[in-house]
Amino acid sequence: MPKSFLNNHKVRGLRNNNPGNLVKTNIAWQGKILKSTDKNFEQFENIYWGLRAMYKDLINDINKGKDTVTKLINEYAPPHENDTTAYINKVAKSVGVQPNQKLSKINGAFLMLLGRAIIKVELGNAHTEVTDSDLKKAIGMLGNVSTPSLEVVTSSFFFSKL
Repeated sequence: MPKSFLNNHKVRGLRNNNPGNLVKTNIAWQGKILKSTDKNFEQFENIYWGLRAMYKDLINDINKGKDTVTKLINEYAPPHENDTTAYINKVAKSVGVQPNQKLSKINGAFLMLLGRAIIKVELGNAHTEVTDSDLKKAIGMLGNVSTPSLEVVTSSFFFSKL
């Protein structure tokens, strides 16, 4: 049975199965609940779909030229809603890159670190309820997301290096 916190958690990102706190859009995410009870944020059938959507959103942003942690987080968590400078510094430190270092090749291990860093900011202490196994499963659900400008390797081989 898929892991779900839907409408059953005090932390909004978990209650929505949306640990990245993706705002509501007209994007037809897989696993998206169309008749959401949250007016501002997406809701997903289970935690894996929410994590997968977060990863797809991040990878799409990198492919659109948001190819540094600074550019990526400015897009993902705009300054008018967040302390973006602190967010950027936390994420860059967590993934082991400089804030303005270009991201041109990423792997499963990097995605694990990136996802964990973002949900730590988004969920606070509740981030521990999203396990590494949950993150790995969502990464495995991505399929081939590489493009000519960004190589994304999500095979399990890279997880052994964590």
